[in-house]
Amino acid sequence: MTRRPASVLLAMVVVLAGCMGPVAPSDGTPTPTADRAYPEGAGPNHIDFSALDADNERVEYSPRAHWASYAIVYTAPAERRLVEGNYSIDSTTGAIIGERWNDATVYINGSTYAFVQPAASVPEHERERFESDDSFVYHEATDAYYRYDRHYGSVAPTNIGRHPDLLEAYTWEATDTTTHHGVPVITYRATGSRADTRAPPIVDGTLRLGAEDGVVYAFNITVDADERYHYTYAVKPAPFPEHEWVDRARELSADNTTAAG
Repeated sequence: MTRRPASVLLAMVVVLAGCMGPVAPSDGTPTPTADRAYPEGAGPNHIDFSALDADNERVEYSPRAHWASYAIVYTAPAERRLVEGNYSIDSTTGAIIGERWNDATVYINGSTYAFVQPAASVPEHERERFESDDSFVYHEATDAYYRYDRHYGSVAPTNIGRHPDLLEAYTWEATDTTTHHGVPVITYRATGSRADTRAPPIVDGTLRLGAEDGVVYAFNITVDADERYHYTYAVKPAPFPEHEWVDRARELSADNTTAAG
């Protein structure tokens, strides 16, 4: 399926502009930020997001130490979505279920890859590729296309970790420390735009940064590009979704291989 390159995503950020509201309710007691330690790349009056990324404590891995499974939940205006949707991660197996454009869903676990998309949601320009590519199998009973590959190898970069990219255009100031579903975090508020960005101005906004791992656990911003657009993001404990469709994808793939042979 079609992916949007990083350059397109960055270009889309430029058309935003803004105002922000508070992050999801705290489950801990706020404390002053003076005289506290910060993760590498962050401080009381700044966040260097590139330095946080270099620390290798990606959201795909670090929260596994806190929760048995968790979700990465992202909301954005339908006409201004910058990144593909939500993710669920099983901390024990490392399995990932992710949303894709046009109601598609993927399952990734090591080198195993599975895909499902309702036929009605396949864009017309993609339909011919689905029908001509033997790796996709149409299942009439569920009216969907499936794909399954046990040896898919290295999956192309997902959008896990890219949701907070739009925060890099702005400046941040620490306001307090608290906990986010039991994880120690530092709350920051937006103070303005970076001098080297062409992104639209921000009116208000907050984010929560892992005090120990430097992971962005939540943000809540509204930007103003002619009209105001609201974005929210949260990494939080959640049950790993049922995924019987992966077994169906495997069975259909096996049947398709046998028929082809």
